Amino acid sequence: MRAPRPLASLWGSINRRHSLAAGDQGANQDVPRLKALAPRRVFDFMQSHYTGEVFVSRPTAISPSEYRRALGHYPTGVAVVTAQEEGGEPVGMVIGSFTSVSLDPPLVGFLVDRGGSTWPRLREVGKFCVNVLGDHHEDVCRAFASKAPDRFSHASATSETGSPRVPDAALWVDCDLDSVLPVGDHDFVLGRVKDLGIGDEGGLPLLFLRGGYGAPRIASLEAEAPGLSPVLRLADLVRPEIEAVARDLGLECAVSAVVAGEVVILAAAGVGTVRGAAATHVGSTYPLVAPLSPWFVAWASEAEQRRWIAEGSRLAGVDFEAVAWAQLEATRRRGYVAIKHRPFASRFQQLFLDRRGIEGSAGEEITTILLEAAANASDSLRDVDDLSVAATMHAPIRDQSGRTVLGMDLIGIKGDEDSTFLRRCRDTLLHATGRATQLLSLA
Repeated sequence: MRAPRPLASLWGSINRRHSLAAGDQGANQDVPRLKALAPRRVFDFMQSHYTGEVFVSRPTAISPSEYRRALGHYPTGVAVVTAQEEGGEPVGMVIGSFTSVSLDPPLVGFLVDRGGSTWPRLREVGKFCVNVLGDHHEDVCRAFASKAPDRFSHASATSETGSPRVPDAALWVDCDLDSVLPVGDHDFVLGRVKDLGIGDEGGLPLLFLRGGYGAPRIASLEAEAPGLSPVLRLADLVRPEIEAVARDLGLECAVSAVVAGEVVILAAAGVGTVRGAAATHVGSTYPLVAPLSPWFVAWASEAEQRRWIAEGSRLAGVDFEAVAWAQLEATRRRGYVAIKHRPFASRFQQLFLDRRGIEGSAGEEITTILLEAAANASDSLRDVDDLSVAATMHAPIRDQSGRTVLGMDLIGIKGDEDSTFLRRCRDTLLHATGRATQLLSLA
């Protein structure tokens, strides 16, 4: 086990018995380093309260009950910190103060009551896993908080450091214990990140507020990237529409655009409504080539359509011309596209969306997905009235000239819905894209 780094080696001359605020030059040289290692509010607190090896406890007229009642109005996430002791005994505790601290080096942190019985055992292990609980994990939180005998049945996976891990957590972060800073009656624990990931089911995190548990309500998410400003402005105009669709259907609804030859998912509403789906596809990209996304080129010039077909044919090594022209004609006639095959939709998501673009995808995998899309293209030519199952639906949002400037994507159709629900999805989608087209014409 690697012992935690002593404070003196971490923060240099701060361990001498003098105040940073006293103007001592030796202390002040550590100020830039401290700013990089600690959150700003912790750094400011240190400057005003630190006088050596301990923090000063200052008299206050605020009672503990008043303090808890007031701060209870601020929501916190809920996480379970787990570790495996040398003898094989698992240990874990619930925290509500988990936070990111630094990108370089990658550090996370949390505050823990120094008087608790579990923290000394975790500290002795010297490594741990932070499991950020999902909105369906209230029972897991209560099991660990009450130290239920079977609580570790919820942490059935094992992290790289050997710590128990909650497999369906919203997020997990595997750490080595970096350092510990005493702060009042708590310890501020810094963990050096060794590995991290999204849980098996993704979804939204569990929140604690005013003594109760809940989940955040996120109307929609939006991408952040340089060069997206013009299309993000358009996406902002139609966000009320995707939010309304997501609320009405209980599915994820996204808006996308073509940027530099790739389709970019700009914003999404209803994120987290589909258990087991990725946390969000916002920011994901995939190439605009035949036979993918015909709604973006169905109303484009013939030259643009031919480039779309030629690039897809080149990547796949197969002539897509016949199937692609049929796709474009069917898209113009119906005004939407329904993707029927769930296995194909799942592989497409894993290849492009979950990997955040074409860069992480091998050429052979791209060829396979394009060939599969072409093989399933005949189903995409059919109307929803003729389908008994669908995986996704897509429709264009067009500008005053009739060109497609955005796409609206309905994601997360489970496959067990009846035909009435599928028709409702289609009608809701087309109604929303019609309103969105009107909004853009007035902008």
